[in-house]
Amino acid sequence: MVYYECLMTTRNTASFAQLTKIVKQISHKVVEEGGIVRSIQNHGIRPLPYRFKAKYPDKEGNRYYKKGRFVSVFYDASPNVLKDVDGMLQLEEQ
Repeated sequence: MVYYECLMTTRNTASFAQLTKIVKQISHKVVEEGGIVRSIQNHGIRPLPYRFKAKYPDKEGNRYYKKGRFVSVFYDASPNVLKDVDGMLQLEEQ
């Protein structure tokens, strides 16, 4: 198994429930495939290096963001799991 660090950046307006859902999906996928989740860290809301444009506007109609919420998931898994996690994150709108 290989050690991976998954650093995610989400909208700063994303709710705690949405953030928890994303992290749980990743964790469940890793464990189902025989991997081990070592740690999950919430780095909080931080400024982004430049203004980002979201694919879709949020409930308030915001589409451009100067801040984002950063979360890290550290896990051991096979390389196939990495592809699955990447696919899950690409489909996620937050």
